[in-house]
Amino acid sequence: MKRTIIFLITTITTLTFFSCNKDEGSKPEMPNINIIDISGESNWDYCVLGTKDYYFIKANGSMPEAVLFHSTDAGYEYSIFFNNNGYLDKVFVDDYIVSFKNPNGNKIDIGIIYPNGNIEILREVETDFNWDNFQLKSACSIKAWSDVVRWTGRIVSGVPCGLSIASSLASSGAGTPLAVWTCGNYLLGLSSDIMENELEIHNGYTDIIDIYGTLGAIESCNGTNIRACAIELTSQAFYAWANHLEEIEENRKDDVQLIDAALEYGYGDVQITLTWDNLADLDLHVIDPNGEEIYWANQYSFSNGVLDVDDINGEGPENIYWPENEAPIGNYEVYIHMYPWVESDYISYTGNSYYPNISNYTVLVNAFGRTKKFTGSISFNEIIHITDFDQTGIKNTSLKSTSNITTNKDKKNTKILTRD
Repeated sequence: MKRTIIFLITTITTLTFFSCNKDEGSKPEMPNINIIDISGESNWDYCVLGTKDYYFIKANGSMPEAVLFHSTDAGYEYSIFFNNNGYLDKVFVDDYIVSFKNPNGNKIDIGIIYPNGNIEILREVETDFNWDNFQLKSACSIKAWSDVVRWTGRIVSGVPCGLSIASSLASSGAGTPLAVWTCGNYLLGLSSDIMENELEIHNGYTDIIDIYGTLGAIESCNGTNIRACAIELTSQAFYAWANHLEEIEENRKDDVQLIDAALEYGYGDVQITLTWDNLADLDLHVIDPNGEEIYWANQYSFSNGVLDVDDINGEGPENIYWPENEAPIGNYEVYIHMYPWVESDYISYTGNSYYPNISNYTVLVNAFGRTKKFTGSISFNEIIHITDFDQTGIKNTSLKSTSNITTNKDKKNTKILTRD
């Protein structure tokens, strides 16, 4: 994706975003951090400025929803997304999408979607950041602009540390974009401790210009109206963030849906996760090395395999896994099947008004330290053999044109594990 260059900045000013340009002694010195309410001048709510870096905050009511952070050292713009509880969810940088899930003390699960579509999952990544301390419980925990900035700074403080460690652990090689934004960012450290009685918020760009002097560090303004130029560049920043959001929600939706499902549900030595793109009912079947089939009618195997989610009314996920140190050695076979609902029964049982006859699927096999993604389409009552794998590796392509998986039981009379 073509990256949008948001700001062209000089290196000789006290701040990368603003320059005092004042008569000596006529204006106060610019502090190391400034916070501006720009909700009246842009689609962002706050702009937080530091001596090197800056970031924009978009709030959902009084909860942080998104941040676009510019790191001068890294030379990248990071779009940071929060979930409905105001907690860190995803980071987008230079066509990499990184998902953060399951915080537990200083450990967190991290999923990486590479620009080429490859996926990698890192479990219980150990960082120097205590994630449990910075989870917003409800909108009631936010009462003022300082709370929004403080909570945002604290949560985002874990991002550069998490990214740099993920980069060092990634077997596929995450590259420069994830590695160069390092732990201990100065601006985030300042903003994470900001208090309302310590710093006044500026009411728009005009206010900060009046206090500290003319904005003069934006090269692209070329002596034009500085305030108007700053507003325009802020709009460009919002446009860059919106492009990242579109990649996550539309252009790369299948990969995002798959990695979120894999991170959310059970895992261990072996994890197979299936998602798809419409309201059909796709089923995941795995035959273990002992010849036992795990699927919706046999959700627990004697080899300790578990199907912990079976979605019957659209998009998945389906997830089968063996806990750590419990997966048997030998060959595993992975299949998917589009369950042949009769239209009237499907509507009666699921409440959906139609039954699709073809679906696009994505399967992630994460087994014995190796990960591979499979994609394709499946039609009514079709069975597709996805792959075989064992402790030595995952096969690249489907091998079997026929199978003996079970397809003839009645789902309506079988207990189904569904999504919450």
